[in-house]
Amino acid sequence: MRRRTNMEISSMVVLVSIISIIVQFSAYYFLASPFLILGISCAAVIICVHILLEQSLTYESCTAYTILLLFISIIITLLSYPGSESSILPFTNTLFGIIAVNWAVPMLYCFIRNMFDYGTRIEKFIAFYRNISIVFVLFYIGFLLYVSFSEHSLPVINRMRSNHQNFTPFWWIATLIEDYINEMVPLSDILTYLLGRIFAYVPYGFYIILIFRYQSKLVRFLFLLLLPSVIELFQYFIIPARCDIDDIIYAFIGGAIGGLWYHITNTIYRAVANKDFLSKDSDYIYSGNTLHF
Repeated sequence: MRRRTNMEISSMVVLVSIISIIVQFSAYYFLASPFLILGISCAAVIICVHILLEQSLTYESCTAYTILLLFISIIITLLSYPGSESSILPFTNTLFGIIAVNWAVPMLYCFIRNMFDYGTRIEKFIAFYRNISIVFVLFYIGFLLYVSFSEHSLPVINRMRSNHQNFTPFWWIATLIEDYINEMVPLSDILTYLLGRIFAYVPYGFYIILIFRYQSKLVRFLFLLLLPSVIELFQYFIIPARCDIDDIIYAFIGGAIGGLWYHITNTIYRAVANKDFLSKDSDYIYSGNTLHF
């Protein structure tokens, strides 16, 4: 197959991005079921990513496609958000689902494709994974800062807080369990309290173990505690009522789950591709740097 020029690849990226957006938001506008909307969105993205890979033979085209999709879908969501001056679409939480699809589906498809694609027919997967991960991490850090320091962030999670800090482990969960036994709060409040705090740090644990995968267990353990500890320290001085030692404990549990997620991913990848996930074949001097992938 003839290798296409950069201009041809760029034109193709723009074309399939426009097609994807039209399909996704047409489904959003005309259909009522969020599952059907997200299913159509996933199918459109998979088809477009497949076409890009087959025609360009490089994962770089998928990087540009994913970033362009995210940018357009985020802009449309912001313009549709209640209170915006010109709402172009009725707002529902499905719009956030479309944004998630536009990041996760290209990442997952390219991961599977690279895992089964023996040889180097399609190039630069590591660069693709790194660049898309950077985009995700920027949004993720913004989300953590918003949840941790915004006064009105996620009231469904923070509504059970008191007006003072807590340094007694498991005080709030014990209080919630007692209130549940006395039929003062539903079970959903306990699950929201626990799962919200644990799963918020699963991505953090995944990337910490990925970046420091060749370091000692002690180093990885300390870095899993670093971010939640820093956040709680700043909360102590900025929003004392948000400071809670339990948040560090739950964040570490979430980080450990994220680390387990990385090891499962690496085990599956090694079993299929016969090499570690994101391993480099080059002998270049920096190829073994654990802080770069």
